[in-house]
Amino acid sequence: MMIFTKTVFLFLLFPLIFISGFIPGDTTTNSNSFRINNNKRFSTFLKNQNNNDDNFSSITRRFTNPVLDDPILPLRDVLMAQITAPTLQVFFVTLTHAPSPSWLQPISNSRGLLWQPQGSLVAPTLIHGAALAGCWLLGALAAKAYEKEAIDPTIDGYGAVIFGLIKAGTFAVGIFILCTQLDLLQEFGRWPLPGESEATDVRLCTAWIEGARDVIFEAGTISSMRLYLALSIARRVKM
Repeated sequence: MMIFTKTVFLFLLFPLIFISGFIPGDTTTNSNSFRINNNKRFSTFLKNQNNNDDNFSSITRRFTNPVLDDPILPLRDVLMAQITAPTLQVFFVTLTHAPSPSWLQPISNSRGLLWQPQGSLVAPTLIHGAALAGCWLLGALAAKAYEKEAIDPTIDGYGAVIFGLIKAGTFAVGIFILCTQLDLLQEFGRWPLPGESEATDVRLCTAWIEGARDVIFEAGTISSMRLYLALSIARRVKM
């Protein structure tokens, strides 16, 4: 027990000696030089901390105080993501006779009717589209997709416009996957894994197929609108 106490005491004492700049057996010159180096390291550490704080504040400002060089563009994105893309997906499912998505279920209870009332699928489509629009808006804000460089191809070319779409889409897909995982966690009460049961495998495959379909339709509609807008801006500048 005594050996353990001494060992702990030395471990506590040595850092204090080391920080104070005094190490037994060293000269005064070495002690002063160590203190100078220690002060330089501390100042460098503070500078790095300030840089990290600036980087964090710049990231948070993308969401709290974004730059909107085109104030109408967020509204266009919401209309494309919430209404156009889900509606095209519903038309695609209907024309190809594919299984209906799990989110395309009437809200009203109409099991006793021979047919669904007119407009019964509008509400679930808009609700699902609102969630997709929220994912895209977060991605667009994170990628600074509402600044001039990401909208106007005459500044940095079409490559900057396309790269901005890729960055925003990647962030949005990440948010979408996270929300899907949370939805599965709420449904099963745990993290479901493939191979647990046939019902679990069917549910996971359904989520994967529906998620891939959502990403394809959202990416197609928003990218088409954005590229058309870039072309219109380029033509307007040339005129």
